[in-house]
Amino acid sequence: MNPAAQTRHRPDLDAPGRTLLVVEDDRATLSLYRAGLKGLQGFRILAASNGQEALEVLRQEAVHVLVTDLDMPVMDGFNLITKVGRLYPQIPVIVMTGLDEGQHLNTPLDLGAVRILSKPLRLGHLMEVIRTAVQAEPVGVIRGLTLGSILQLLAWEQKSCTLTVRSQAGMGLLYLKRGEVIHAAYRDQSGFPAVYEILTWDRPDIEFVETCRVERTIDTPLTELLLNVALISDSLGPEGDPDPSAGRPGI
Repeated sequence: MNPAAQTRHRPDLDAPGRTLLVVEDDRATLSLYRAGLKGLQGFRILAASNGQEALEVLRQEAVHVLVTDLDMPVMDGFNLITKVGRLYPQIPVIVMTGLDEGQHLNTPLDLGAVRILSKPLRLGHLMEVIRTAVQAEPVGVIRGLTLGSILQLLAWEQKSCTLTVRSQAGMGLLYLKRGEVIHAAYRDQSGFPAVYEILTWDRPDIEFVETCRVERTIDTPLTELLLNVALISDSLGPEGDPDPSAGRPGI
């Protein structure tokens, strides 16, 4: 065999073994990340300017870590991370936000594979977090975002929006004003009965609309709602049947 041909077919031992996808709509910031993150040994770096572009990349590439901004045009980071959690639950997600770090630490919610980092990011710290993410638990153990985790992110960002939430149980609507749930609807239920029903659904499909045009029927803080949901879940029997001695809080 021709020695040159042998050389061409030898595996490239220096080829990157991992793929990182960075999603950021600001071109200057994205260029900075792409240049700075070249220091990550063993990583190939891909980029997208919004959630829709990121999903196109994910359909074509095997991505090992996703780093995303939240506030983006076309498809924002909230929609992106919910779709990634449903379609690609094995991919750890690192969220970039303009919030001060003190606003989102020590949350009682389990954010699964998601890590929250404050802007502006220190590239050295970001690289450390990325390396840690790929060394996490094997596929099947890493968890995506729960609905409660998504609501916590929306609360941190003080977003006003309407969430269409779909699961095997059906479709429900959650209305948020400045990050707080102010109304909910599910079938013939509304207010507290609807919100507690929807919040018990396991990893539903979620879509966002950047508007909220309903009157407030719920004045309980989000943290209290989520704690109540935890109590409701604990009151369910092993087959998912409610304990007759346990009532739903706030109803």
